[in-house]
Amino acid sequence: MKRSTRAAAVGLVATFSLVAAACGSDEKAAETTTAPTEAPAETTAPAETTAPAETTAPAETTAPAETTAPEAAICPENLVIQTDWWPELEHGGTYQLIGPNGTADKATFVYTGEIDPKYAVGGIKTVEIRAGGDATSFTPNATLLETDDDITFAYINMSDVFADAARVPMVAVAKTLDQDPQMLMWDPAQLEINTPADIATSGADVLHFDGVAYIDYLISTGAMNADQSNPSYGGAPDTWVAQGGNFIQQGFSTNEVYKYENDIAWKDGAPAPVKFFTVKEMGFDNYAAAMVIRADKKEALDECLKVLVPAMSQAWVDYLADPTPMTDALIAINETYDTYWSLSTGLNEKGIAVIEEKGFGANSPDGTYCSFDDARTSTLFDIMVAVNEAKGVDSVAASTDAYTNEYCAGAPGR
Repeated sequence: MKRSTRAAAVGLVATFSLVAAACGSDEKAAETTTAPTEAPAETTAPAETTAPAETTAPAETTAPAETTAPEAAICPENLVIQTDWWPELEHGGTYQLIGPNGTADKATFVYTGEIDPKYAVGGIKTVEIRAGGDATSFTPNATLLETDDDITFAYINMSDVFADAARVPMVAVAKTLDQDPQMLMWDPAQLEINTPADIATSGADVLHFDGVAYIDYLISTGAMNADQSNPSYGGAPDTWVAQGGNFIQQGFSTNEVYKYENDIAWKDGAPAPVKFFTVKEMGFDNYAAAMVIRADKKEALDECLKVLVPAMSQAWVDYLADPTPMTDALIAINETYDTYWSLSTGLNEKGIAVIEEKGFGANSPDGTYCSFDDARTSTLFDIMVAVNEAKGVDSVAASTDAYTNEYCAGAPGR
């Protein structure tokens, strides 16, 4: 504004000078005929007094990049994402928003940093990624989303959203992985399991987290008996090691399979082969770790989500195209957190290979790496309504009440 005031003042001086010069030339005309030839040289100096190059400098004074900042600041300055477990390669596309050079806090299990410029939209400056699951004493992410206003997104399985949204209205706005890497694994030397139905006939205990939707589904279909359920799993391998793997255990096909076959000495003092079924292979086609917001924040976040959701999808596309920088960083983050949970180069390489082999990182049917398939989601919803009714738990009225694809418009594909 100071520059504009100066320009106005210069223009005023120039105008006044021209008027004064005109009056002066009329008076001197009666005295001499040569004066007018000298006066114009002094009074008609428009090149200096009007200074168009300085006074009309719109590139400097309007500064479009700065003046549009308020319009661009449509997102939270600090983006907070609550994940569902310790840092792992299955979360890599979210950690990609920061990249490998963030800061891991051992006391809080939080990874923070400036958002990578490639994904910096809507005025976001920093990102905060919180570990979940065991890191939050297994507090459900729906509860964390409900009670902590700072959280923008929480990882929640779509199967759980259908029930959780009936109590805490929420909306899933984008996927992370296209397929759920969760599994049940067993020792093939001790248990002969060739189809999901063999889980029930084996009679073996199934060690799992409490409240796992696909366990309820397996029991409802008869693929597993209710008395096989052992919901005391905490994520560590101690029980498996202590009992020599003589039961069935939940896990991630991208993680535990490698660990038990290469790192964990659980059978005769050494690692040993395991077999597994993914949840999809057992008939439960779920979206794991959907990006979920509270429904009462949707209106306020609407403009933000239009630019942010495609940017988050781009981060996933970039991560899966070149995962090593981020997966290496995830190893270091877990070392800083210093818990029983760890990653390794070999595990990450194998895990990424499983993601590709099993189609966990596939595009959606519309070609984006973002949206939920309506037919598939509807089928899952019908399954969960029956499961929830059997447990006396309410579900949302319709599957589309719990998710939207509106923000995936313009999202990239792989």
